[in-house]
Formats: sequence, C-alpha cells, structure tokens
Amino acid sequence: MTEAGSPLAVAVLGVSCLAKALAFYRDVIGLSATPEVIWQGPAFERHFALSPGSAARAVMLSAPWTPGGGPKVGRILALEFDAQDRKQIAQPGDRTYRGLWNLNFYVDDIRATTRALQARGFNFWSEPVGYEVSAEGGSPVEVLFDGPDNLAINLVELTGGPTSTIGRLRAEVNTLGKSQTGFTQVSTTSHSIIDHAKAFAFYTQVLGMTTHMDAVLAKPETNHFLNRPRDAQTRATFMAGAHQFGKVALSYPLNYAVPDRTPLAVPPNIGYLAQGFAVPSLAKALENCALVGAHSFSPPVEIEMPGIGPVSAAIVRNPGSGALMQLFEGER
Repeated sequence: MTEAGSPLAVAVLGVSCLAKALAFYRDVIGLSATPEVIWQGPAFERHFALSPGSAARAVMLSAPWTPGGGPKVGRILALEFDAQDRKQIAQPGDRTYRGLWNLNFYVDDIRATTRALQARGFNFWSEPVGYEVSAEGGSPVEVLFDGPDNLAINLVELTGGPTSTIGRLRAEVNTLGKSQTGFTQVSTTSHSIIDHAKAFAFYTQVLGMTTHMDAVLAKPETNHFLNRPRDAQTRATFMAGAHQFGKVALSYPLNYAVPDRTPLAVPPNIGYLAQGFAVPSLAKALENCALVGAHSFSPPVEIEMPGIGPVSAAIVRNPGSGALMQLFEGER
C-alpha cells in the first residue's frame, strides 16, 4: 500500500478452461499474458486451502501498452485448477449476487464495442444505457454482458462535463492509454455486500482506500442495464487506492435481496475467487484485519506467485460479505 492506499492489484479467477479465458482476456480485451506455469506445492496448497497434490495451470494478464508493462493494478490471475469436482460460482440467471461478481473496463465507444462483441456471440443484458449519477458525479454510459464462466463484464464509456467526477476521471484515463482492441485494464470491480460499515472498514482501515464516489443508484435506467427490480435502490460506494484503475465498487442492496454465492467462491471452483491487494506490511495488515473482524481463510505463507514473484501472502474473509481477500507483501 502506498500513502494513498492499495488499489486492486489482481483479480483472482478460477477458470473452467484456460484457453477460453485467454481467448477473451488476451485476445478480446487485449491484455498481455505471461507464459503458462503449473502452480503447485505445499505453499500453494496451504495458501488456497487445498488438499495435498493439488495444482493449477496459471497465467497472469496485465496491461502491455505502457512503459514497464503497465501499472501493477487491475491485473487478472487466471487459474485452471486440476480438480475433479469444480463447482460454478455464478448460477444460471444470476445477475448481482453477494460476493465478487463483475469486472469493469473503460472503452471509448461503448456502442461500437457492444456491436463488435455481439457479433462474436456474447450475451448482453441490455443495450448501452446513459444515466446521471449525480450533478457532481457526472454521466457514464454502461452495459453488461456474460463473460467467460458467466462472470459479468461491465463496459463503461466515461461522459459528462469536465468538472464532474467522471469528467475528470475521463481526462486522466485518456492519459493512461488502452489496449490495441480498445480496453483499459480492470478499472473497477464490484463487491456486493450485506454489511456496509464492516466492508467499508476493511477497505479503509486495512487497505487505506478512500471514497471516490458514494451515491444511491435508484433510477430505472441503472436498474434496467443491471437487470435489477425497477424500483431497486442500491448504495454504490466507489473505493480508490493510489491509482485510477483497480477501484472497488461496494454494492449494497437497500430494498431487495440478492443470492449469496460466497460459499461457492473458494478454490478450486470456477468464477471470481478473490481480490488481491499488495500491502507494505503483511503483519500490520493482518493486525488491522483482526480489528475489523476479517477472519483468516489461510495463514501467512511464503509463496511464488505467477507473474509477481516471491511474496508473503495470506487470505482473509471480508467482514462485509465473506468474500476472499488476498493480501501480499514483497512484489518488486
């Protein structure tokens, strides 16, 4: 974590087929992929609470279009576990569900991008929809579709006046560049919670993130593209670290229920398994986890992470939902 807080360093995905994951995140989104490795051994088993002899084919995907391989935020670690009984986290018909449920990418022309992806056969939840978050927030255009393994992929075109929050964000994002296919790295990822105060405490007190935007989404337009009840009210709190990418959107349903998928969101299952964050001191981060009620999923371990290198790492459960949070120290 820097002085301004730890943004999302990596989204850890369990994938049903690594080749299909690469065909999307590398070939469609335009992220670069490290050479495939087999991740295994006692440290791997301990870190992911797996039985002896477990293994996974692993690839890290990151932004290739800026000097040095891009910022170490908004990356994707794709893991195809070698296990017989892998369950799917996202169930048929799921839209928002409790836990980690989407990845968000900025694009320049959302309507053209939508048409191109529809031509490839991707299932979109709606047409692109523009809406005003607030007078100060600005007006994005958004759309969602089913990505690999039913993980929701959220595209956003940043629109609005230059003095709005989104307008200022657009100006900064334009300086960071996009892939050859027109996408950023993971800009935001949504986390649906049941306890806002506890989730907020984790992201602020453990990771040092700050509130980027906090608003109640209740307009028919937003509920339409999110496939929520027409009268749904959702508190959306956008948390940011020391970068405009790797933000976390806390999604807190105020007047409707969502299914709980956190019991399925554990290795070696298929879907969004964990949010990963680099911290300056793992020991201090774990002390703060205890203070906010983030209980351990796996103890600290020295481990070689694909695409990152040797680090000290542990996994805890976010107290606001039970979703897995991977904390690691030592990336160079």
